[in-house]
Amino acid sequence: MGLEPHAARRSPPLRNPEAGRRARAAGVLRGPVARHPPGSRGRGRRDPRSGPGLRGGEGGASYADLGAALARYARYAEAEGFGRGDTVALLMGACADRHALWLGFARAGARVALVDPCLAGARLARALAEAGARLIVAEADRAEVIGGLAGLISDMPAVRWHGPGADFARIDLEAAEYEAGPLAGPDRARPDDPALVACQGNRGGTPTLATASHRQILAWAQGASLGLRRAGEVCPAAFRDLAEVCGALLRGDTVVPGTGSPALC
Repeated sequence: MGLEPHAARRSPPLRNPEAGRRARAAGVLRGPVARHPPGSRGRGRRDPRSGPGLRGGEGGASYADLGAALARYARYAEAEGFGRGDTVALLMGACADRHALWLGFARAGARVALVDPCLAGARLARALAEAGARLIVAEADRAEVIGGLAGLISDMPAVRWHGPGADFARIDLEAAEYEAGPLAGPDRARPDDPALVACQGNRGGTPTLATASHRQILAWAQGASLGLRRAGEVCPAAFRDLAEVCGALLRGDTVVPGTGSPALC
């Protein structure tokens, strides 16, 4: 019988639950104010924070919503002990909250692997092992697939579920406890730290990974936002679609996440 979402209670606990309890008991106050997209000030436009940033069949988010969500996930990551040197694997389809999750964990200093949610069995186990994942965030309909990893990975990462269909260990509900407060800690990222990992090929059944730093992603996104051809040429193919999404957000556009975002294969 396949593992059901509620059976996630058997997942290993996060590395620092005591830190999470202390942070919740401390009662953090207000979150950061969402910033205006470049060029939006002083031109008589309505406040862009209320406009849609991401939209699509899986739900959308305004710029303000996206900023608040990624801040919640960043506080959650810090409180649970995820930062520099840790890799978080996202097994999720294209949706607004996937962007909030990877931006939030990256802001806390962790490296994020965007894993193809269609992978299963040995291929998924190899991708997770190659990325060095310490935490898996998956949609509830991946429960049976995640359950099948137990005999394939010697050191099974912790698992958290996302979205409706899970009644235990649901990361979007757990992160809601970190609605406000400062983002500070010794493990915050540096510009040249790895922020994102994607697959640039598959050799002998083992994925060949490409890693991008915070500095690189920002440079590619800024180039895409300005329509610079050179930015697209220097950005590796594995990250090009994501750079376009980030560039569109920097321009203040509304983005419909597609299926071309980087993923481990």
